[in-house]
Amino acid sequence: MRVELGDDVTWCDLQDDVVILNVDTGIYFGLEGAGGQMWRELVEHRSVEKAFAALQKKFDVKPTDLKRDLEEMVRQLAEKGLVSLLPEANGR
Repeated sequence: MRVELGDDVTWCDLQDDVVILNVDTGIYFGLEGAGGQMWRELVEHRSVEKAFAALQKKFDVKPTDLKRDLEEMVRQLAEKGLVSLLPEANGR
């Protein structure tokens, strides 16, 4: 799945923490520790699958646990309108 941030979404990296804000709706989301790193990887790769692959190299955790946590975070972000999920282009 491709991850896209809306034009009205901004975020700030505060050392280990991340704050995401939809400036249009006022909805914000705070992430600390591993959640902040998950966000950074999503922003860098714009893909759940690519972010997952990068996170596997950084964290010593069961892949099933990491995938579950990443997908749950992405689901929450999408429900709050902070990201949109789209199919990968050309099946990638």
